Amino acid sequence: MEAHGKNPIKNVVAVIPARYLSTRLEGKLLLPLNGKPLILHTLQQAKKASNVSRVIVATDDARILRVVEESGNEAVMTSTGHQSGSDRIAEVAKTLPEGTIVVNVQGDEPLVSPQTIEKAVDAILNDGSVDIATTCEKISDIKDVLSPNVVKVVSDENGNALYFSRSPIPFPRDAVSKYGDLESALNADEDLITKFRKHTGLYVYRREYLLEFTGFRQSEFEKIEMLEQLRALENGAKIRVVETEESSVGVDTQEDFSRIKEILEESKSQPEEVTFRIAKKDDIPEIARIHVESWQKSFPGIVPQGILDSMSIEKRTESLIELSSQKEYQTIVAQNSKGEIIGFADFGEARNKDFEFESELYAIYFLKEYQKRGIGSKLFRAVISEIKKGSDSMYLEVLEINPYKNFYDKMGGKFICESENKNEKYNCKTQFYGWKGLKNI
Repeated sequence: MEAHGKNPIKNVVAVIPARYLSTRLEGKLLLPLNGKPLILHTLQQAKKASNVSRVIVATDDARILRVVEESGNEAVMTSTGHQSGSDRIAEVAKTLPEGTIVVNVQGDEPLVSPQTIEKAVDAILNDGSVDIATTCEKISDIKDVLSPNVVKVVSDENGNALYFSRSPIPFPRDAVSKYGDLESALNADEDLITKFRKHTGLYVYRREYLLEFTGFRQSEFEKIEMLEQLRALENGAKIRVVETEESSVGVDTQEDFSRIKEILEESKSQPEEVTFRIAKKDDIPEIARIHVESWQKSFPGIVPQGILDSMSIEKRTESLIELSSQKEYQTIVAQNSKGEIIGFADFGEARNKDFEFESELYAIYFLKEYQKRGIGSKLFRAVISEIKKGSDSMYLEVLEINPYKNFYDKMGGKFICESENKNEKYNCKTQFYGWKGLKNI
């Protein structure tokens, strides 16, 4: 099958279609959850996906537009005449560069997992023949198998969709014959339910295919099942279905909204555990990813865009491998409860001999979604604990335009001096902060 355009990883755009009107719960996207509108929770989750470079809310309502823009995020007005979310995101896709990967994130899923988005995006990036990637999850409730409101999907051995249906597919003929009907069969045979997969509403498109797809006429099976993904299948699209472990809950009713509210309250009262350890050699590629991603997501408009675009995980991995061979070089990583590295700090012997400091903190970075949680302070103290085993002073160098440099003031750093000349690469001066008497900290 023909691939519909080249899609560089740097240009992955999540578009969240956001209508105000809703049949069962009008204005649901603006309902307050933990002090902010529901749509902003969805937007925040989409921004956490490490391979998404931009998130846009596409709405037909000035109230949603205003809420999103006032939060400092990006939103655009789209036509009120669109019949589906795909049509709405296609309007936005027309304005995006050729080759863009477009992620359709449902606006009413405030708990959508960033990892789910990442897996779906990777599925289309890693196979040029795939037109659409989407997601599914295991079904554990018999009611979901039987419900026409829960869409089921079956895939081939390569993970490509064969069919989507509101009916129970695949249909276990022999088991139904044995037990009389499907519900009885599912109750009698606990293994039977493992054959079913629930299709979830996340889609990832190649921009060129999305524009082509939304131009197709409504297909026969689409009309029967009222599932627009069948239009793509009937027109020969290859749809890669990615199974995920993370479940999401859409908000269609007041009951759904109340359930989401309870989940958020529980998660708020149980903060995620973060631990710290000395890095291993196998951690280097992940540390490099965090370094590059932190720059590309935290510094747009602060440092020249050309510098951010030129950064790559591969180049940073190579430089970190070289650094790690130095005797005094060390790295501490922060990891979440799943064992995933979410930040790091590296340090070693002082490189600037003009200062009377024995050690140097080279860098401290976190994934953007883990910033402002107090984790940086704990990581900083972990670094101090290691450094003071061999020396009693430390300094660091920071760009004067770095918006996070006040963190070093809070951690007791004393301003030493500022460089006389601008750094040619960043077109700004650098500043130096220092700490003495580490053994007393």
